[in-house]
Amino acid sequence: MASPVARGGRRRRVLNQEAPGASAISFSTFATAEADAPRYGEQASVEHHPQVTDFVPRKMRTMMLTLAVGIGTAAGAEALAHFADEIAARTPGVSAEALSGRVAAGAVAWASAVELLLAAMLAKVIFSLRRHRVDDYHGRYRVWRWMVWGCVLASANAVVGAQTVIAKAAAAATGFSFTASASEWWLAPAAIVGAWIFVRLILEVAECKMALTAVLLAAVCYGAAAVGTLGFSPSLGGWGDAVARIAPLVGHTFGLVGLMFFGRYVVLDVQGLIEHASRPAAPGKPKKKKKAERIAETSESKATVEMKSHQSREEAHDADRSEEDSDEDEDGGAVRRLSKADRKRLRKQNRAA
Repeated sequence: MASPVARGGRRRRVLNQEAPGASAISFSTFATAEADAPRYGEQASVEHHPQVTDFVPRKMRTMMLTLAVGIGTAAGAEALAHFADEIAARTPGVSAEALSGRVAAGAVAWASAVELLLAAMLAKVIFSLRRHRVDDYHGRYRVWRWMVWGCVLASANAVVGAQTVIAKAAAAATGFSFTASASEWWLAPAAIVGAWIFVRLILEVAECKMALTAVLLAAVCYGAAAVGTLGFSPSLGGWGDAVARIAPLVGHTFGLVGLMFFGRYVVLDVQGLIEHASRPAAPGKPKKKKKAERIAETSESKATVEMKSHQSREEAHDADRSEEDSDEDEDGGAVRRLSKADRKRLRKQNRAA
């Protein structure tokens, strides 16, 4: 009989031999379960992804906040440039040129580029919806494609500033310059293309009054900027040039807000949440019938006339039959055939009765 010490040693040897296998099995099972488990939750599935139209602003406070930030950035940058000398005198190591030429101008350029890119994205969303409108017989939705490319190019130019180089190169090549900065060389083509886009855009956003107002204000700001660029801006107590410099950024802000309003209008219109008044039918010339329709109507009228004549003949025949039957004798004798004059006289008597 084995001693307790020997039995304990044997039990430990068996446990030591079985433990590695059990631990390996449990680890492999856990690794398989972990590999089969999804890495993302149910809310990350495609059904729960946000749609593109979800990024179109719906609340009025978003538009007002965008307007306040854009106008505030323009006003703050111009105030910094206007008081750059005083700020530089009180701040050691800071020059007025750095404040006005880098900080203020950089803030305006950055804000303009961001707003124009946002406007391009909104125009793309509006284009993707408006192109499916069934009553747009003139293809007015194409203006949004021009808006996308125009906003992208304007955003890049807001940072690069290529218009100055183009104007100087054109003035040097032609030897003609209407203004000292030769701004007319880039301003005239931009005004022509911009006016064409503006007219089509007005026709497009006229349904939404808020969007129409914002777009008109943006056009006023661009006009003021063009006048200031040509050097015809009023003095306004020394702030005339400042107003002309911040007018483009303010115009971008109004244009972006206008696209926000119209994008919201289009999304709600697609969802059927906007009521439209019924349009009365426009009076016009009577529409000419096609040849096939005229032939069909003629054949139908002929068939109707033939049918009526056939019915009248049948009625006359039935009347003759009834007149012949009425000539039978009371005793059920043979029928005496009436003459044509007798039948005519009998019909007149029946009509009189």
